[in-house]
Amino acid sequence: FFYFVAGTMRILPALIVCIALYVSYCESQCVFTEGEYYSYTEVLNCFHSILLTDDVKYTTLETLKRSIEVYAFYDIAHDSPDPDLPLQVNMQLGLEQIANRPYVYDMDFQEDLRYLFLQLNDAHTQSYLPTCYQNVLIRQGLAPVGWGDTPENFQIRVSPYYPDDLIQYYSSIGFDITSYTNYTIQTINGVNSYEYFMNYANSSIGMGKDVGTRFNYALTVPEPRADINLIQYGYWQVRTHRNPFPGTDAIEYGLISPSGQKETLVLPWSFKALKTYTGVDSWMEDYYAPAYDEESLLKAADEWAEREITGDIKPVVEHVFMETSAKTKKMIDNHKQELLQRYFGAAASSMTFELLVNSTHLTFWQLSDNETLVMYLDTMEPGKFTGFVPTLVEGFEMAAQRGLSRLIIDLTNNGGGNICLGRALLAFLQRDGWAGNGQNWGPQDLPLSVFAEQLINSAVENDVSSTVWSPAFYANQDGQNINNTDTSYLLPGVPHLRGGLVRQYSKLLHINGCGDWGYDLYPAVDFSPSETLIITKGLCGSTCALFANHMALYDDVRTVVLGGMPGRQQMQYTSFPGLQVLEKKPLFGQFIKLKQNVSWVPYADIDPNSVVPRLLPTQADFRYCVREIYPPEASYSTKPMEFNFQQANYHYFNNELTANYPEYAWYQVLDLFN
Repeated sequence: FFYFVAGTMRILPALIVCIALYVSYCESQCVFTEGEYYSYTEVLNCFHSILLTDDVKYTTLETLKRSIEVYAFYDIAHDSPDPDLPLQVNMQLGLEQIANRPYVYDMDFQEDLRYLFLQLNDAHTQSYLPTCYQNVLIRQGLAPVGWGDTPENFQIRVSPYYPDDLIQYYSSIGFDITSYTNYTIQTINGVNSYEYFMNYANSSIGMGKDVGTRFNYALTVPEPRADINLIQYGYWQVRTHRNPFPGTDAIEYGLISPSGQKETLVLPWSFKALKTYTGVDSWMEDYYAPAYDEESLLKAADEWAEREITGDIKPVVEHVFMETSAKTKKMIDNHKQELLQRYFGAAASSMTFELLVNSTHLTFWQLSDNETLVMYLDTMEPGKFTGFVPTLVEGFEMAAQRGLSRLIIDLTNNGGGNICLGRALLAFLQRDGWAGNGQNWGPQDLPLSVFAEQLINSAVENDVSSTVWSPAFYANQDGQNINNTDTSYLLPGVPHLRGGLVRQYSKLLHINGCGDWGYDLYPAVDFSPSETLIITKGLCGSTCALFANHMALYDDVRTVVLGGMPGRQQMQYTSFPGLQVLEKKPLFGQFIKLKQNVSWVPYADIDPNSVVPRLLPTQADFRYCVREIYPPEASYSTKPMEFNFQQANYHYFNNELTANYPEYAWYQVLDLFN
């Protein structure tokens, strides 16, 4: 119909035409087939098919503003007390700035949220785009590795690691990416490559507070395993749900060939659909949140609690690791032999790795000195019922049979997992003669607020003992279980002045009995702490950090960190030790258990006097660190481990061999046993 107002008769038909054109445009977007590749423009147009609405924007921001009260480091993040871990982030101010910023596309709004959370440099506390955006795998074809101990001598080269699908895709558009192996990357988009990756590490990774760790993981990190050619993509080469969408459709590399010839390569980004979509309507099905399902949220909370007790966890599906192409195996072997001859000469032939036993995530090796066992564990997520325990026991039994007396624990690429699994491994290792024997917990506390007090009181009133805010979930510092009616350890709390803010925290407590099933296992070799080394590349996070810090601080086990920022000797061996992370679903499941109304309501209907976060309108995700851990003998003025710089005992910068084949670092550190 038409409004009979002067001028409207002319405007409305034009508006109808514009809407019709937009509908037609949208119908042609987001048509993807799983496994197929698409152009930058096709993907970006699809991402831009979702316009941001006020209801999505403001209900999302309100949920984040309220839920941030459970974040353990909200206060201290305003101004880090450790100069080696610099940080100044005001999350509430950041959310307010986003609220005042105009947006057209939902993607830009979600990217700004992700960027704000990334500045915390805490992998436990992140914001992720809705599911639909995550169902396109974005990668570059070249995997850069780097080595050197000063910015001046640092080199970044193309490693020999390529997955089959990328080789095939780039070949189909006219690029033989394998032909660039061992080329030096001098510039990227006209910027010196070292400066480019350092800038990216500082702005777009957010996985740890140590700049050396971030720089390591901006580049490619091969797995230290001689049995398979598996690498972790650098956080620049692959854009996971943690990392930003590329700003351009291609990367311009300034390369130098092994023979010294300069070459410019313009290589497009690749975009691989991980799911089939038939258009914008099906795309939007993975954008909006499903109908309120209290049962699934309660199930998520129950599964979380069960995993905390049993130490069994389902690994997170994330496209971070890639198995390299069999086609490049000969190239990799030739490259490795060339480097071995250059670094070790004739001695290289005696540097062997005998595989003793392995499962998916746990591998044991014997080195050719016939004294050293290497235990490589790439995650704390395998769970005790997934082959982890039999492999663990068998690895130590084989060490006993062979008379091995030295232990290297390599935790490269171990981003953590289940707290109680890490505690079980500590219980297994800490035997007679270990200073930490019998001490299988660390002092912890959790932040308080009006909302937290509401949750704690509800746990008591409704006799709920399986949440982070339930008194009975914890024990005190004497190892005594806390009764669920006893709120004295949680309320009214203890004031802390951190980051310029005063905030209440609980008294010190911990999860009692967590991982004690490890005491029921007996290592066939009781390696002494002085004959044990821990190796990382800095990204030993969460439960891995809990494990490594406990071994170092309680048992005096020495630590080694590899790579890092050239010219900077100080570097942590762990990242984001925080402690307890809660993902969105189990977090809201616990809120429901504690009788909180979390169902979504339009922004106009939100009660301004309520402190309860409501469910998001979309499938966007977030997570928070909700409980923190301290060093041993913590007093109330002690800095939490997250902001307590843990310098490795030894720092080895990568050379060309260890940057490409990090298992040879095991031989590099053998002298430390002497």
